[in-house]
Amino acid sequence: LSFDKKEFLKIVKDKEGYLFPDTYFIANTSRPKTVVNLMSDTFDSKIKTVTGLATSTHTLNEILTMASILEGEALTTADRKIVAGVLWHRIEIGMPLQVDATFSYVNGKSTFELTLDDLKIDSPYNTYKHKGLPPGPIGSPSFDSLEAALMPTKSNYLYYLANARGKTFYGENYD
Repeated sequence: LSFDKKEFLKIVKDKEGYLFPDTYFIANTSRPKTVVNLMSDTFDSKIKTVTGLATSTHTLNEILTMASILEGEALTTADRKIVAGVLWHRIEIGMPLQVDATFSYVNGKSTFELTLDDLKIDSPYNTYKHKGLPPGPIGSPSFDSLEAALMPTKSNYLYYLANARGKTFYGENYD
């Protein structure tokens, strides 16, 4: 008997972001439901240790969604905190998030090179088309991204761009 991957994927379909990313040692004879319960229980116990969650003005889903975006948008703690500040500010002023990380969730591409057709995709995860956060996380965020979402760095930046090496540049205006 081997692990039923299809059943596992079916069970976790609506649990994006709510299963703790970790290394699990699991027998290949384990049942998918058992594995999902382990990951879910681990998430429940770990999320209680995240600083600032209990006093946040954002819901858990909003924090997880923002953190999952940060996971794909920035590489370092400092950049994640600045990008979080930029994105929460964009939401406050009614500006679209316009993040590329959500497109891998929508179109399955593993590249951030978007086409004009990609930008036209009608999905609530298309943050160029729809304002505010998408309806849910696009992956399971790290503690670092969770903390950045909860404790963003305030700045006057509205724009950022990362180069191929992961260095992020910031600007107060589009120029």
